[in-house]
Amino acid sequence: MSVAKKNTIRDAFTHSQLPDTNKIPTRQKSSSSSSINEEEERKRLSRELHDGLGQLLTTIGLQVKQCLNHYDSNSFPSLSPHDHKASLQQISTMVKEAIGEVRSICSAIRPSILDDLGVLAAISWQCRQISQASPSLKIVTDYRIEEDQIPVAYRTAIYRIVQESLNNALKYSRASRIGVTLSLQDESVHLSVIDNGIGFDIASIHKGLGLGLMSMRERVESVNGKLEIATAVNSGVEIQAYFPLRTMTLCDI
Repeated sequence: MSVAKKNTIRDAFTHSQLPDTNKIPTRQKSSSSSSINEEEERKRLSRELHDGLGQLLTTIGLQVKQCLNHYDSNSFPSLSPHDHKASLQQISTMVKEAIGEVRSICSAIRPSILDDLGVLAAISWQCRQISQASPSLKIVTDYRIEEDQIPVAYRTAIYRIVQESLNNALKYSRASRIGVTLSLQDESVHLSVIDNGIGFDIASIHKGLGLGLMSMRERVESVNGKLEIATAVNSGVEIQAYFPLRTMTLCDI
């Protein structure tokens, strides 16, 4: 794929996603878009806390109160030890569910696998999971960088971009092969995800895929990186992300 074609596709992506904000400066658009994204994320977490964890804790509280009430001297004889044990088992089950909800929410904010294994191992694990779910899809990883060469501030963004890229490819690309590469390049961490699928026309991009690409762009821009997306119908998709390694000096302040 030529450089000219790549630049054209990248510019089309940058502008076609926000047709009503072309006159807004890039930095301001990024800030506004990030604020909207963060607000949506807060709403989503609030719903999960209320509908999932909140409801579980409310039910647990009622169950505990019921158990305590039955220990009152007047009502205790009405409940057998077997019934008390059954109530406690129900509470134990709900506590486990609540713990699972907490872990799920924490994982959505920052995947624990990043802390447990590191970003390279986490990406490899994600690739294996998708390969198992779709045996006809071959995913090849190529790491030309060590774990300790990747700044901690970039690891979540890198993992999420790979995750979103793989999921998009699985849903839409009909690809038989995806290559995931992480390397050091020109004083930056370079992430590349390339598939050999059917590609797409940026101008007619549909909502689900468009939001995913926007999310990737916002993650990269949030750490002052750069995202390039090159694609065309029947030409696959190339996603390139660059994360700067240059150390800030007094002149930058």
